[in-house]
Amino acid sequence: MSITGLRLLDQLIHPYDRCWIIEFYGDPRLTLMTAHYVMAYRSVYEKIYVMFNIEFGGLDTLYLTRLCRYFNCDMSNIMISRAFKLDDTIKLLKDLVDIRGSLVLLIFPYNHLSKDPLRYTDATKVSGLIMRLTHFNQIMIFNTTTRYGRYMPEGGSLHHHIVKIIIRLIDKRESFIAELIKHPIKRNMIISIPKVLLEHPLKEHSIKTLLEWTSKPS
Repeated sequence: MSITGLRLLDQLIHPYDRCWIIEFYGDPRLTLMTAHYVMAYRSVYEKIYVMFNIEFGGLDTLYLTRLCRYFNCDMSNIMISRAFKLDDTIKLLKDLVDIRGSLVLLIFPYNHLSKDPLRYTDATKVSGLIMRLTHFNQIMIFNTTTRYGRYMPEGGSLHHHIVKIIIRLIDKRESFIAELIKHPIKRNMIISIPKVLLEHPLKEHSIKTLLEWTSKPS
């Protein structure tokens, strides 16, 4: 089964183990769109628990509904919670520890960390709980770029250690760049993905080259 529903992204991820944490980070809009795509695609097969660490917004119900019509997904399989502060994030993660055999999507899990650099160690509490979730579930993280340093995802050194596969999303005009930052058995690589795959999802078998569309069958 595909991991994300997007063949090109899956090529970056494979091979993988279900207990490995997979993370996408970078451009916030692209990251959220990818999260919606995964929600719709994977809900066809299994129950999904989604945690938004945003006070408001983030969940685009119109976009998700359109994707679900395309995938014929089961919206009752999508369970959504929202954290308004760091204490909520920790409580919700502790609640999720009790679930089994599901996909857990964590949207901006470090969003409620204090802006005080001396309090950044609070990120280890979140990372530790995320690690516990991997014992019985598959975890996918949709993250922001760190406020300290450059290019790496938010969360600090423990977070970067526990996440096995990290993909950075970079916005371009007609496409976006997916850069494989970390993988246990693959080298770093970069691919370009047409934005139309997110804006107007198409079935894999319906995507053809120009030559395939114009050539007549022999």
